[in-house]
Amino acid sequence: MEKELFDSFPYAIIRIDPANKVIQANARGQDLLKQVNNKFWHAAQEAKEWDTTKSWVSQEGEVFCIQTFWVEGHEDSLIMVSDEPELLSALPACLEEKLEDFTNDSYVITHKISELIQSAFTFERFDLLRVDPRQRKYIYEYSIGIDIVGTLHTAYSTITDSGLGWIVQHEAPILVENLTPERFMFREDPMLYQTGFKSVLRVPIMFDHGAVGAILLASSCPGEFQIEDAMLVDLISRLIAQPFFHAGIMLQHEYQTLASAALLNTVISAMPESDLELFLMEYCNQLRESSKLDRVGVFLLDPPQTKRLCIAEAGKELVGFGEWIPINHSGGVSEMLRSKSVVAFNLADPRYEHVEDSLKGRGFTAIVYVPIENNEGDIVACLTGVSSDERALSFTIAGIFKSASEQLGQVIARSTSNLRLETPKTTEQDSEVPPSFHNIIGLSQVMKDTIHRAATAAKYNFPILITGETGTGKELFAKAIHEASNTAQGPFIVVNSAAIPANLLESELFGYQEGAFTGGLKGGKKGKILMADKGTLFLDEIGELSPDLQAKLLRVIQEQEVEPVGAVKPIPVNVRFISATHRDLHQMVKKGEFREDLLYRLNAIEVRLPPLRERGHDILELADHMLKYLSLSHGTPLKRLSAEAEQALLKYSWPGNVRQLQNIINRLFVFVDGLIINAGDLPPDIRNIPVKGSSESDKERMESLLLEFGGNKTALAHYLGITRTGLWKKLKRLGIQ
Repeated sequence: MEKELFDSFPYAIIRIDPANKVIQANARGQDLLKQVNNKFWHAAQEAKEWDTTKSWVSQEGEVFCIQTFWVEGHEDSLIMVSDEPELLSALPACLEEKLEDFTNDSYVITHKISELIQSAFTFERFDLLRVDPRQRKYIYEYSIGIDIVGTLHTAYSTITDSGLGWIVQHEAPILVENLTPERFMFREDPMLYQTGFKSVLRVPIMFDHGAVGAILLASSCPGEFQIEDAMLVDLISRLIAQPFFHAGIMLQHEYQTLASAALLNTVISAMPESDLELFLMEYCNQLRESSKLDRVGVFLLDPPQTKRLCIAEAGKELVGFGEWIPINHSGGVSEMLRSKSVVAFNLADPRYEHVEDSLKGRGFTAIVYVPIENNEGDIVACLTGVSSDERALSFTIAGIFKSASEQLGQVIARSTSNLRLETPKTTEQDSEVPPSFHNIIGLSQVMKDTIHRAATAAKYNFPILITGETGTGKELFAKAIHEASNTAQGPFIVVNSAAIPANLLESELFGYQEGAFTGGLKGGKKGKILMADKGTLFLDEIGELSPDLQAKLLRVIQEQEVEPVGAVKPIPVNVRFISATHRDLHQMVKKGEFREDLLYRLNAIEVRLPPLRERGHDILELADHMLKYLSLSHGTPLKRLSAEAEQALLKYSWPGNVRQLQNIINRLFVFVDGLIINAGDLPPDIRNIPVKGSSESDKERMESLLLEFGGNKTALAHYLGITRTGLWKKLKRLGIQ
């Protein structure tokens, strides 16, 4: 660990050997050592033996809290001391800020964990794994660095007698300072050693009394990872555990829903129209048996919603099957349409005896009506269940029938000609640009012009530079350009220059020959440029390249040949280059941070993407598209924005652009209970846009929100769309107790 980072911890850290001899201490630890006594060392020993927090009173009367840390594979231990107990779970300020605004979005969480690890450590390989402790399976959530000899990344693999298996079983980290054949413990150690790794750190991500993930780091430098590094990774893993776990739950639910929807849609698509009635009849029969009701039926509604048609039923037969019947304005269907929700009635109650006249004298006691919506959120049908007792009134039946109605919505939307089916919007632009651009949403003039410029540029094999603020969709445009170009039959390879540590970027881009350096794969490695041969290489965040790599990249673009590390002669390539950046490269050239000749090679054609604030009503079209996708992928009814919420979105400046809009829509989709998203549901910085000249600070806004929520930090964290830990850190940074 770098000394600057070690000294920036907000508490004292003292490293001792088994004989309690001080090995090193950070700045606060060195100050503390000047006033410690025997009682301090006794308290530290007890804290280690009992794995708990102990207190110590200095000669000046100050009360300190003491915790210890040790790691398997290292004989030394750490003593952490602070006069504020909560600080012992805090990171250095430079890392603490990265923990704010953690959401349950899997992409955001993975990106932030990667940022934390890369900003704190030097490594040649980093793996973030997600673990299912019940099934003892794991999957790679994120990986970067030198490939390990003899290994293949597989998904949902069984946890075996590996390093991962050890930390999952023991629920503790393990550190190998210097990996040698004599120190092999796990089946992957020989492969790590053969790859050239000498220092290995494995840390579990613990949540709810079990490992839900793991962070694995490897370096070719012996002693690269020390006990201080193990302590920091362990602390990071504990701070990110909750959002990491919940993001996994949401991902799994989304996977299952998408797979179920795909299966259901396949069944319906392959089904002859004549079999639809039989399918719905059998569905009603299965639903009736599982719910233990006396009758289940499905009714179509005509577009004016004045008539209904029973198209499937199971159980006790009723009159009127297959006939269009007027809807009773005081009946159950009308009440369902008015409330747009599940409604149930006790037919034995005199107030509701006319809710369903067709059931009079048939021995039924209760009935439930559930709306069935199409992909546009319109109620097009109704699912009903009737019971001779009060079972149809229960919350259990409401839940079962609600889920059933969502499945039937897909069936009816795809399979009947009686309803309006959702059709893609067509515009003039669709006929003017290649199909690859049709997935880019936006009808504003500035977006039409941008798409037209990009589509025109795609026809020619010149390098293209895509500029624009963060979150404007640069990779989306790059892929559309590739698919519309004459290299569309080749690969589309993406390199994010900002996401790859500088010490790994050269080998990632250019590859290397066998024997080029210690730790290389047998046979060498094909770099991204060679992988993109006869296709497109997309260099995202090109402004982050070092001067040395800029010079090497310039030669590749000029000569169309690449020289892997350790190669004797260059290899010819045929690559289309598209690069992107949110930085001003012309200013970087003036400051000497970017090569002028490389800039002019890269921006033969420049495509500037407009920020979201310049796109007008595209904001609403994007929000609507996101809500529809979330509804479809999670199998839930469509949520809509109220007029007031739409106006608030249009007035906001969107510094994070489309990516920020997506994150906010995700939060609203999860936390808003109803089907209408009101202005009051929006984050405070959007619904309470400061008036020009307002001097209200972040601290004042947060204090007013705390008052508004009555000091309930959990509710406020949910409202802001961040974790409770993230809120606590934000309040602490703003000086709010």
